[in-house]
Amino acid sequence: MEKILTSRTVAVSEFKRAPNEIVAEANGEPIAVLTNNKPSFYVISPSAYEELLEKLWEIEITPSLVKRLDDLRTGKTKSIEVTLKDLVK
Repeated sequence: MEKILTSRTVAVSEFKRAPNEIVAEANGEPIAVLTNNKPSFYVISPSAYEELLEKLWEIEITPSLVKRLDDLRTGKTKSIEVTLKDLVK
């Protein structure tokens, strides 16, 4: 049996009949849409999707940021002082 990762579920046939109503009733919570009692797909709000993408970006960028900080600490990379005037040029 597949694990359902939300507290809200709806049958795909019910979701097809009234998707906007079902999403509105969820109040921003994710919904698992089921086919034969198994999750077919999940519905999430635009803000939840944006938050998810932000977290994924943070996970992807962290190793390179850690490496850059380590390079600065060990002297492999030198920092350069920059003023706002330099950036506006």
